Amino acid sequence: MVCINLKPVYAPQKMGGLNLAASNNDGYQIVLRWDKAYPSSFGNQIAYNIYFSTVREDIISEGIKYVSIDGYLSACVPDLPPGQTYFFIVRATEYDPSWYDLSLLEDGPTGLKIYTESILLSNITEDDLLIPVSDVETWPSFGIVVVGTEIISYSSKDVPNNNLIVSERGFLESNIRLHNTDGYDGYYFQDPIVRFFGGFDDGNERVQIETSTFFQSNAAFTFADGYATNDDKLNTDFSSSDENLVDVPKYDQVGWHRTDPSKIISGACIGTYIGGEQWCADGYLGVGRQTRGISLNDQAMRREEVLLDSIGQPVVLVKRLWAGLRCPCVKMVNEQPEYRCSLCFGTGFSTGYDQYYSPRRSDSRITVRPGPYPDDLKFHNAGLESEAILDLWTLPVPAIKVKDFIIRYNKDGTEEFRYEIISVTRNMLFNQEFGIQKFRAQRVRKTSPIYMWKEFGNTATMPSKLTVSIGMLAGAGGSLIPHTHEIVINEGVTSLGQINQTTSVVEGHNHEIRSGIIQEEYGHSHQIVLP
Repeated sequence: MVCINLKPVYAPQKMGGLNLAASNNDGYQIVLRWDKAYPSSFGNQIAYNIYFSTVREDIISEGIKYVSIDGYLSACVPDLPPGQTYFFIVRATEYDPSWYDLSLLEDGPTGLKIYTESILLSNITEDDLLIPVSDVETWPSFGIVVVGTEIISYSSKDVPNNNLIVSERGFLESNIRLHNTDGYDGYYFQDPIVRFFGGFDDGNERVQIETSTFFQSNAAFTFADGYATNDDKLNTDFSSSDENLVDVPKYDQVGWHRTDPSKIISGACIGTYIGGEQWCADGYLGVGRQTRGISLNDQAMRREEVLLDSIGQPVVLVKRLWAGLRCPCVKMVNEQPEYRCSLCFGTGFSTGYDQYYSPRRSDSRITVRPGPYPDDLKFHNAGLESEAILDLWTLPVPAIKVKDFIIRYNKDGTEEFRYEIISVTRNMLFNQEFGIQKFRAQRVRKTSPIYMWKEFGNTATMPSKLTVSIGMLAGAGGSLIPHTHEIVINEGVTSLGQINQTTSVVEGHNHEIRSGIIQEEYGHSHQIVLP
């Protein structure tokens, strides 16, 4: 039996489908961008079906216009009349690569393919193993076609006689029907066109609307330079400082430094040397050698990091975009972004924000130290509102800017509130290097657009699915039922011996896993298949 419940999945912070449709400003091209999808079953592949129409209700009914199979998450749709408005949908589709090879399809615009379709040349019965189609030479050498409601697999083609040679009728458990050239299948009149199979797409209804235009709608207007600016002119560029500081080595905790600086400051340890010296010949790291001349800025940051690890709180930092591709909600006639825009979240730039992933922690969060603060409830016309303004400090990297926001979490891992940065105080140390950053953050009400922005809360435990090998379950009349199970693990699992759980339920049963070994149930067992 073939499983047909193939539905692509998306990362937790992604909505799935098309996230941008923007005019290329040349009058005939529209650029599309969409979220990355992943196959639900190991070994399958992903493609992206592109639908569009000038009528909102006809997007899907007009069929798939192009398919993207090159792994990119963007495409440019050409040859669109200037001034015409289009509605777009992009759906991920999952398929088994043994079914067909999409690279054999006809080439469309750059990076895209076109699903083949032809006219049925003569009637076929339920038993026929030849499909007579027009332009058979344009079809891939093997694949799957859809005729009416029946899915048919073909293994080769007979070009001289304009036939596709069938390998299986009623593929993927579809109903076998006769097919007449007028579309009649013995029950109903269907679409008479023979089409290459477009796979099982995710079914999302995320529609983007855009007009093919000539003007530069994606650049902000300024009196100084018109629509030509795409640079961040409001904030200081701290990228060089971030690059210099991000790779500062962790505090070594060995040699003369093996005592935690927080204990020294508290008076728990007296007489320990704190200076620019690393390693020593006392039986610890670096036996027989010493290193002097360590940067005071680096040493200060390393000690600050140790303190933060002891008394700080991990939070997710999300940085506001100040430059880039303008959101379609910013138009020539309206230079202000829409406050509740689902694409830019009121920032005016596509995607609105970018999450910062710290390389210094496995969960990719940054660590901050909040001071005491009043957690208040105030009465407004709309009702009670939770208000709080926090004074915090953190390491000098990454550079935090006004309008960024942080996400705090409760002790049980659930999200508490989001806080928007309203001011930053920077401390410059030696050689124009920055010290700790102090900043104020204001609690944001949960009706704010930034709560629509989806983040990775913790990258240390991203789950992944594994599929077990095929097992044979005894069925009725001595038949054997082939089936597989799935298990979900996180990246903390580094060996099969760490897996102790149960598999998913398939065919009315599951299996216990003990130290990576799947226990036998109903006279059969499986093995875990590693990717």
